[in-house]
Amino acid sequence: MIDALEVTSIRSYRGILHNHSSYSREGCYPLSILRKRWAGHLDFAAMTEHAERTNPEAFAEHVQECDALSDEHFRFIPGLEVATESGDMLLLGCRKYIRTSDPFEVLQEAPDCLILLAHPEEERIIRVVFERVHGIEWWNTRRMGALMPPLDWMTQWEQELPTGKIVTGGNDIHTSDPKRKVFTLVQSSSNSETALLAAIKQGQFVTSNGLFTLTPDGNCSCIGHDMTSPFIRNSLAASHRLLWRLSQRSLRRSGKLLRRVGLEKQRASLSRLVRQHM
Repeated sequence: MIDALEVTSIRSYRGILHNHSSYSREGCYPLSILRKRWAGHLDFAAMTEHAERTNPEAFAEHVQECDALSDEHFRFIPGLEVATESGDMLLLGCRKYIRTSDPFEVLQEAPDCLILLAHPEEERIIRVVFERVHGIEWWNTRRMGALMPPLDWMTQWEQELPTGKIVTGGNDIHTSDPKRKVFTLVQSSSNSETALLAAIKQGQFVTSNGLFTLTPDGNCSCIGHDMTSPFIRNSLAASHRLLWRLSQRSLRRSGKLLRRVGLEKQRASLSRLVRQHM
């Protein structure tokens, strides 16, 4: 007699990581509106509400609403973004309120969460913390790299990437819901929270905006063309750095003009805007 084999169907689920709703106070959309905007073309959305801009009661309500608005077609994954001494930590699948500046306390309080380090460009990451989380958000379309991954930064970060850590991308959605997003395509047995997070932890996903694709180990391609060649990566990274320096030089030289039109205080914002769209 032949034993029956249980066959698990694996398919690709498209979602977005690192998102904020009105529970973060600065996010302008409630979850119910985001569900209407996203459910037609996404399978899941991982929310990461700012811990310092919510409270235990509101976050408990957030978790309940995520569950109430989720089904087999679309799923909200609740979570937090906690500001710590090692930079911001994204806790995907977090179901209890955590707020502390101690990254080691976060690790202790969230043992079952998918934990990613966000905003590495701020250069606040503590190495021993990096070694204990699941990965790092290399591609943040709100901060840097709206059109393509920030190859200039990535060539530096990949030297510091501990073995076995995953590389992700997120949209960091706050006050607007951009049409151009970076998607996380997860190979999973279902769109349940448990299955999706387990697949991401295991590196069963890619990050893409339709033009550029980033693998969990940090390799990048453009419309299927491999960009892992050191010559290609270094050339593009050098071009990125040059454009960034030229833009910063132009902003510095235009300081007098910015003062005349009352935009001197907005120079930092303009600098971030340039970096975002490089």
